[in-house]
Parts: sequence; C-alpha cells; structure tokens
Amino acid sequence: MSLSMDLFEVAQGLVLIFGLVVVYFAAKSYRRTKSQSMLLLTIGFAAISVGAVLGGIAFQLMGANLETAAAIQAWAQALGFFVIILSLAATKD
Repeated sequence: MSLSMDLFEVAQGLVLIFGLVVVYFAAKSYRRTKSQSMLLLTIGFAAISVGAVLGGIAFQLMGANLETAAAIQAWAQALGFFVIILSLAATKD
C-alpha cells in the first residue's frame, strides 16, 4: 500500500471520528431542546460523515473506481450541506 493511500485512510478515519463527535453533540442538544433545527443539523452532519465513509468503502472494499467513490462522497456532502442549510433557515431568533 502506498503512502498516499495510507494518508487517505487516515483522513477518512478522522472525518468519521470528528463527524461522529459533531453528530453526538448535535443529537445531545436536540434531545435537550427538541428543536427541529437541531435535528436537521444532526442529520446534515451525519450525512456528510457517513458519505465520506461510504465513498471510502466503495473504493477500497467494493472495487469501485475512484470517480464513483468521489461521486458518492460528493452527493452525500451535497445532501448534508443542504439539510444543514435547512436547519439554519428554520432557526427562529
């Protein structure tokens, strides 16, 4: 395995770990406040985190080409950011 693949795996692992930490705190806040915007924020960050991992799994374990794996990751990120935008737009002052 090459150094660049090792760095890729480390980066994917960090995205998953940090993403799940953000999801944990967002979910904890949602449980405390029952705010719809916090629920949407949780879902958005979960989509971004899981999408990064799904792209890596598709590439490394399922034999997908790099373009397909990148597309999976990009679509998950786009969906996640869209849901985060909804959460921010739903926030009332």
